[in-house]
Amino acid sequence: MKWLSWIKTPAALILRTQQISFVLSRHGVAGTLSDLGLAIGKKGFSAVTQSSRPSPSLGSVFGKSLVATFVELGPTFIKLGQMLAQRPDWVGEEISIELRVLFERVPPISFRKITKTLKKEWGKDKFTQAIKKIEKTALASASLSQTHLATLSDGREVVLKVQKPGVDRLVFLDLRLIETAVIIFDQLYPKLNLKLAFEDFKEATLREIDYREEAKNIDQFQKNNRKMFSNSHVVFPDYEKDLLTQKVIVLEPLRGKKTSDLKSGSRVAKRAAHLSASAVLEQIFEHGFFHADPHSGNLFFLEDTGKVGFIDLGLVGQLDPVDRKKFSRVMLAILRRDRKELAISLFEMGIPGKKTVFSEFEKGINSVLDEIKNVGVKNIKINKVIDRLFEVARDNQIFIPNRYALMIRSCLMIEGVAKQLDSKISLMGLATPILTRAVFKNMNPFRLLRIGK
Repeated sequence: MKWLSWIKTPAALILRTQQISFVLSRHGVAGTLSDLGLAIGKKGFSAVTQSSRPSPSLGSVFGKSLVATFVELGPTFIKLGQMLAQRPDWVGEEISIELRVLFERVPPISFRKITKTLKKEWGKDKFTQAIKKIEKTALASASLSQTHLATLSDGREVVLKVQKPGVDRLVFLDLRLIETAVIIFDQLYPKLNLKLAFEDFKEATLREIDYREEAKNIDQFQKNNRKMFSNSHVVFPDYEKDLLTQKVIVLEPLRGKKTSDLKSGSRVAKRAAHLSASAVLEQIFEHGFFHADPHSGNLFFLEDTGKVGFIDLGLVGQLDPVDRKKFSRVMLAILRRDRKELAISLFEMGIPGKKTVFSEFEKGINSVLDEIKNVGVKNIKINKVIDRLFEVARDNQIFIPNRYALMIRSCLMIEGVAKQLDSKISLMGLATPILTRAVFKNMNPFRLLRIGK
């Protein structure tokens, strides 16, 4: 692989391995025991004097230790933690909740490092010719990148998204080490299907460190949104093609308010909730190409046009037509409360283990539908239902590929955003016409005629 060429000597691997081992030991063992009120001494374990506050659960404490570990180890492990936060069916609900902290803002790097990267990527002459001014204070800072407001030489305001120095090399190095660990643990715990999960993670991470991929994502979102019957009230930022590199993308700023700044329950907030939630559901079920990080900071309401804008399009999920059809069947079966169809469609969506028994799996599915019946379809939270279904799959040794987990996280995030804006909104209610339309398109006789040609 090309990315392995970055690792020039075995010494880099050895040094990084020692660093990872030290951090894991400090946070993973000592940190967890300390938070639980224990310490290791010469005579073994001993209790540490604690205040009267309730003792935290093991899951919560371990989750916090994982967060500290991943933050100290850097971008690749922060991304790993973000992936695990999407999989409560793997790590448990408590650990998953703690890991969601990793989606929040991280400390910015110095402005000098940002300008150095820009000059290196563009060349000093092009940098001088293209940029008139850059705001020194960062707009936002993430694990991989940092953004700054800037003014181009022609007077246009833009947003510079710049990759942090050394991120790519560290990511490549860490991926190789994680891959080695995965190979070992996959032999010990074959039921977990770690290889499949790692391949999804590696592919997504490598795409995120190449901003030319983000530019392709923007092109695809804009193309999908021009399709007939697509949501015309959603926009995506343009980018400067002449200034695009692997580590820099120059974006059009969206003039509006973040959805988090809208007054909950207001007319504007309700419109933003409806448009943003409908857009993500449409991206999933109709386009099979969706924003995998639709939190409130990545959504803007453009008051002058009444539209919703999506930013930070580096992390996307993709479902091919077969995937979309499978998941549409799952959702329609939930809406119809069709027990047999739900069990069959979810079973086909996953990868069953050698000891999986369909009849036992079906019993678990029936219990989920009983829960839905008790609360009513309109009152259920879509992400909670899907989490429960995945939990049943895990208990029956059925592996659900990570591309579906990205989709679930998108549903979870957009439902949370929509509920903050409009407490009465029902994601399941919004999904019904979109699902129906998606199914109708799959049955389109003209499409069948085209396929036959």
